[in-house]
Amino acid sequence: MDQVNSVLNANLNVIVVFSLLCLSMAILVLLGVALSLVPQANRTLNAFEKLANTVSTELQPTLSEASKLLGGVLKLQDLAQTSVSNVSDKMENMTDNLTRAAGDAKKGGKVIGAGLLAGIQAYLSAKDENS
Repeated sequence: MDQVNSVLNANLNVIVVFSLLCLSMAILVLLGVALSLVPQANRTLNAFEKLANTVSTELQPTLSEASKLLGGVLKLQDLAQTSVSNVSDKMENMTDNLTRAAGDAKKGGKVIGAGLLAGIQAYLSAKDENS
């Protein structure tokens, strides 16, 4: 029985040693992969840092220009509204003037018609008196 135990212990020791060797080789492979990822992670972090610096330096002037552009657009909108309001007022004035002119033309037409009719009546009455 002691012999069986010693053989089992020896076999068990071989299995444990083999397992430890496999584990150490796996750790070495993982360590190699991890070490190759470190430079890539460093480059990625540097790229993010450069991007953050670029955004922080370019954002303020861009926002300033956008603000100026928006101010210009608002001024143009105000100017357009003022111009439309002025044109609307002038159109109302022109409409009033045309309405007055049409009324005056009607009155003038009535006066001319009445004067023409009075002239014809006077001519006819003077003709009858001379006959």
